[in-house]
Amino acid sequence: MLRRLTSTLIQTRTLKHKAKINWVRPDYVPAYHPQRSGDLESLPPISEDSLGLDYSLSKEIEDAPESVKKIFSVAHLGRKEYNVLVKNELVERVRRHQYDERTAETRIAKLTATIRSFQDTMEKYPRNIKSKVIVQELIDKRKKLLKFLRQYDYKKFEWLLEKLNIEYKAHPESYHKLTRKESLRKLTELHCEDICNRKLANYKNLLESQQGPFLKDKLEALKFIRSEQMELQVPVTVTEQDIKKVEKQLEEWTIKDEIKQQGKKKKKNIAIGLE
Repeated sequence: MLRRLTSTLIQTRTLKHKAKINWVRPDYVPAYHPQRSGDLESLPPISEDSLGLDYSLSKEIEDAPESVKKIFSVAHLGRKEYNVLVKNELVERVRRHQYDERTAETRIAKLTATIRSFQDTMEKYPRNIKSKVIVQELIDKRKKLLKFLRQYDYKKFEWLLEKLNIEYKAHPESYHKLTRKESLRKLTELHCEDICNRKLANYKNLLESQQGPFLKDKLEALKFIRSEQMELQVPVTVTEQDIKKVEKQLEEWTIKDEIKQQGKKKKKNIAIGLE
């Protein structure tokens, strides 16, 4: 057992050195990043000229001049009013009725709006530790709600993910630490698989190239056997159907071979043109 282990270790080490496999640690992605949170969409496009949610309901502002409307627009009111409009826009996508405020769908939509607004601010200020902690807590809370909805109403869960453009990423069952040794082992395995696939592809091409001459020899041999049996008045074992079958296979091979040759010529011409 020890001899086998040592032999495999020596083989993998030598293969690593020969293949020159270099392991590069993947870039660190923070927990609040959309890549890890599962948000496939950023903040919805809301124009700066749009009025705040509370001010748009008033009747007086409809007849007000454009200068007054600009004062109560999102561009002048600030980030808080903009976030309210974002939240309202996402809630409207999944709301059951006008007074729906506490269902799982609307709660997830509100959390999604807050998460995306925090993600937008974290891109500008990545050192804001307080916002980082808050957005992580909100992401975990949303995961719990999504898990609940997935368990009790899977159709609605799928519909909600599509509407809000979210990818569900559940909590991992066990923590797996990334190590250099394990990554190198996987890279060597992938390298070996790549070599095997290339060798198999080359061997397949070789067999396909030899198929044409083999079919020609087979066709001539079948025709010769049939003619000799007919001359000697011996029971004929080779029928015309067998000969036609081989002729058809030969025709198919010639068509495939011509297509391959044309592809090779095109590749050569492209390579010469690039040089």
